[in-house]
Amino acid sequence: SQKISAELQLNLYRILQEQLRNITKYANADHITVELKLEQQELLFNIIDNGIGFNYDEVKKGIGLSNIKRRAELFFGKMEIESAPGQGCKMIIQIPLQSNK
Repeated sequence: SQKISAELQLNLYRILQEQLRNITKYANADHITVELKLEQQELLFNIIDNGIGFNYDEVKKGIGLSNIKRRAELFFGKMEIESAPGQGCKMIIQIPLQSNK
């Protein structure tokens, strides 16, 4: 099994905390799915809601999403958002593990 550092664990927790805050505040969702998977040498962390969705280009400068992106990049990872008005939101965090031991 793969070990992930306490620092990475804390940052994943903070990402989840921030995105749950966003969902609670803006999404009007009644269902949230959180997925954490290890595939090969990559950690995949998805946070999915069935809320009202949004146009990412219009809100990506928000401090919450900027913080999440920065936290992923601290571990050489990336954040993607799949969303559109009326379509809910899927946040995808991908973090390579070999560079984060």
